Amino acid sequence: MKLQQISRRVEVTPSVGSAVLTVSQLINYFEASLKKPNNYPRIARTYVEYCLNNHFGMDAVSLNFYAAGKKGNLVSPVRKFLKFYVEQGQPQVVLDPPTASKISPAANELILGYLNDATHLRGDQSRENYTKALNAFFEYIEIETKSGRSASFSSRTIGQYVNFLRTKNLSAFTINFYLSVIKQLTVWVIKNRSRLGLSAEQLEDLHEISGIRGLRIERGFYKDSLSENERTALLASIENPTDRAIVALLGIEGLRTVEVCRLQVGDVDLERGQLWVLGKGKHTKKVIKLFEACAEALRLYSIHIGDQATKNTPLFPELKTAQIRYRVDKYLKALGLKRPKISAHSLRHTVGQLLIEKGIEPIHVQRHLRHELFETTQFYIKKQTEKEYLNKMPD
Repeated sequence: MKLQQISRRVEVTPSVGSAVLTVSQLINYFEASLKKPNNYPRIARTYVEYCLNNHFGMDAVSLNFYAAGKKGNLVSPVRKFLKFYVEQGQPQVVLDPPTASKISPAANELILGYLNDATHLRGDQSRENYTKALNAFFEYIEIETKSGRSASFSSRTIGQYVNFLRTKNLSAFTINFYLSVIKQLTVWVIKNRSRLGLSAEQLEDLHEISGIRGLRIERGFYKDSLSENERTALLASIENPTDRAIVALLGIEGLRTVEVCRLQVGDVDLERGQLWVLGKGKHTKKVIKLFEACAEALRLYSIHIGDQATKNTPLFPELKTAQIRYRVDKYLKALGLKRPKISAHSLRHTVGQLLIEKGIEPIHVQRHLRHELFETTQFYIKKQTEKEYLNKMPD
């Protein structure tokens, strides 16, 4: 079987031992051998590049160096990769050749200028996603221009670009994200119009971009939620003080994973029963009620870490969202609660659903979860209505 014949549907991968592969080629073959790749290829690529840059062999010795101080969820994919690599005869691997930029220097400078000022992009993954979205748009402009078709950073071209993305069978969520990023770049360009030397005609056209509509998404309950008994069992099963505090913040307070990572020691006011949260994409913190069950978990955690931290110290140093998801999944699986629509983010949905079930005013639920739109809070009301409908309707 030839190398090109590998696909995710095959269960037996061919030997590539006699080949000289680039990093991307090797990782593509590794990904094709996995039934559910998840983030395994990305983590394996990091390890392979680490070995090549340090002139290490890809073996148990380099794995020990690479794994030092890393969490288990960043090491187990590498172990699986090494097993695959050995099965393929340990082919020679070289770094990918440098690729020339597909977008013009002017567009690249524009993107870099925007990203440099985009203080709301706090994580590397967010910056990477925004860069990918903007590069894709300007690559589209380059391709259209080289093909003899009119294209520019304008409302007309962006409208055409949205239609182009629809032909690529991308989800409505992805298309709307790409459009949102372009709109944010547009706002930055308008703000810096003097420095960029925009004409009045260009400025007028850029203002029209804000009116471009994204694709309509039929909103539903994309994440399931736990029952109150399941949530209680989950928290009771966690002995580690750090993990228990993290899960309490997710499943009792309803914080997003990124919000847990951003918490500082000074954001927790145990005496007043308050918690200051820096929301997703926000620049200022908002205070919410700190429920006693969560406060107790945080007290136990504070005893565990001692009194060395200052108010500006991260509450959970070096914690990443991926680590939270890994830990939550581990506890969910141990209790048999892991289901297709249950994840770390489901704990936030659990909070919203249980507050509605307990009769808390929806406007207060919206305030606690910090939903910008009341429509988002109404999903919980709608779900509760569906559950109660048959019993509540009179004969």
